[in-house]
Amino acid sequence: MPRVATDSDAAMRFIIAQYAPLGLSPGSVLQNVANASNCHEPIAAHAHRAYAWHVGDVSLAQNHSALYRQLLEHTGQYLPRIESPAFSARAGLLPVSWTLPTYRLALSLFPGSCTPEILGSALFELHVPVAPLIQTVLSANDALRPHPYMQARFNASRSNAQRHIEMAIDDILARAGENAPAVATRVAQGFWTSMCLLNAWQTEVTCDIQDRLIDPTSRMVNLIHRKARFAVGYHSRLKLADRPFDDCVAADPERFVQDLALSRWIAPGDPNESLLLTRLTAFGGPMFRVFSDPEIETIRAWITSLGANASFSRGKRREQISVNYLARVEASANKVEAAASAEPKVPARDACNVDPKSIGARELYHRLLNHEDFPDVFGDACAFAETWLSRASALSRRGPNAMPFSAYTREQLRCWFDDKALQQARSYAGPAQTVEKTREQVIDEAVQLCPMIFVDGGWVQRWTNTSHVETNVGMLLWKIFSDEIGNGDTLLNHPNIYRDLMRQMGIDLPDFRTREFAENRLFSDASFQVPAFWLSISQFPRRFLPETLGLNLAMELSGVGGAYRTARDELRHYGFDTLFVDLHNTIDNVSTGHSAMALEAIELHMDNVLSTVSRAAVDAIWRRVWTGFCALAMPRRGWRELLSRPTYDV
Repeated sequence: MPRVATDSDAAMRFIIAQYAPLGLSPGSVLQNVANASNCHEPIAAHAHRAYAWHVGDVSLAQNHSALYRQLLEHTGQYLPRIESPAFSARAGLLPVSWTLPTYRLALSLFPGSCTPEILGSALFELHVPVAPLIQTVLSANDALRPHPYMQARFNASRSNAQRHIEMAIDDILARAGENAPAVATRVAQGFWTSMCLLNAWQTEVTCDIQDRLIDPTSRMVNLIHRKARFAVGYHSRLKLADRPFDDCVAADPERFVQDLALSRWIAPGDPNESLLLTRLTAFGGPMFRVFSDPEIETIRAWITSLGANASFSRGKRREQISVNYLARVEASANKVEAAASAEPKVPARDACNVDPKSIGARELYHRLLNHEDFPDVFGDACAFAETWLSRASALSRRGPNAMPFSAYTREQLRCWFDDKALQQARSYAGPAQTVEKTREQVIDEAVQLCPMIFVDGGWVQRWTNTSHVETNVGMLLWKIFSDEIGNGDTLLNHPNIYRDLMRQMGIDLPDFRTREFAENRLFSDASFQVPAFWLSISQFPRRFLPETLGLNLAMELSGVGGAYRTARDELRHYGFDTLFVDLHNTIDNVSTGHSAMALEAIELHMDNVLSTVSRAAVDAIWRRVWTGFCALAMPRRGWRELLSRPTYDV
């Protein structure tokens, strides 16, 4: 590995900033491996266990991304959230800093077709949890050497996460049969590609430090390069070395720096005597506050470095500045400018202008479980979710699901929650002497729930993703989803427990991801409506955040008390296993269980809203949360839909 000046604060800060796309997205290659379509299978379960290590299991304080942000801030670098368009502009990232994290994120979008490469890349990340260049820099700094980020990345539990990835690889090779050599090659490709990209990052960053950060002149050229577009137009009457100032600063920053060094504004080797700093940029000067404090320090360092060599020839100085470096500066500037001007990547509004009648709930369910085969399904999913929510919003205005209060306060929400939980507990009349439903009715009701229970937790499946899971709300939703899928244990996976119940009832079903399952006449059309909505809304975690929080509370609270206990009595009466309902009756409890977590997630989100927007906007967000709560039950179509398609504004 190339040697760098690790004792330089500037170099240290630069390296830590360049590593931010990686440090803030730990384990991202695994983020979608365990999802609603496969979380019951061993490979996905192992991947989920490994990913849990990266995100700190259920502790936001131990989340590796959050710890890296603390490291950044410890070095005085306060960056926007990683998903923000302003992130790259503020960080001043080189193009090479995006390659490995982009590779991992790209792989994560194809958890089915790119599983071998994903596992290979994940294995490399566990073998090399921190880039050697970062290790070198932090080890040389007494204050940063024991930082919690380093402790977390090298924690002894890493070996357990690595073991799960190795078990997942063993499993995928065993399933491949005679194709095992080809699959093994793909695993190796994921590993070696990740290694090569990390090595390329280290080499490029090291070269950039040597060409720029260690050379004050190169740092000055970079500063002028970044500032030039803001300077043009303000100096039309000025000349520098007999050339128009504006032309020089914009067209040739390197030549501009050379000429500036020879001008009357600079006292070589003495920044305190240089008019650029004592007059132009000082209080009352024409350039006061044009440069930030760190930029002023760059100028001072450059002037100091000139010393007695200010009379250097222009040709010699031009040879001293790396042409390759200037090319990298240009590329980096273009990258930053593009990122800064980019709009947030949200689904286009016209993507939802799809006739929801063009694809039924059965077909949508099938396509969303196989979305890699149906890349255009997301427009249908958005339309389905918006139509559903539009209908649900009508329920929130009247009837039994009318919004309990229009002006949100935490106290009113808590009071409503406590009353609701008490009502549901009282709704259970106690074990009945006789069960009114026949055995066939109990079985049929259980069968009709299969499409929904097989995607249990699916409404929050995308909250495992980078930039979601390292928030307070995201961590709560991650915990709920992780519990629903068994926390990486197929024996505890809720859909698998329900499959055992189906087998006990003598029901033989095809794989729920197949078209045979979606078209099976054993199920009514209505059985696919709610799960299709869950899978649809889950694809847009930011767009439908308030609605997802409301839906999550409704789902977790729905069976607490009477419903699960009544179902338990019915199953028990006919000799069926009650584990599934027993599990939910405890795990969804209103004290510390999923219902309590769902309530807390709403409170956290609304607290943030209360501190940032107007009262009217707060109430609008609260209406959206309540609309989500009403959306658990399939809403009826209104007569107005005969005249126009329902719309839902977010």
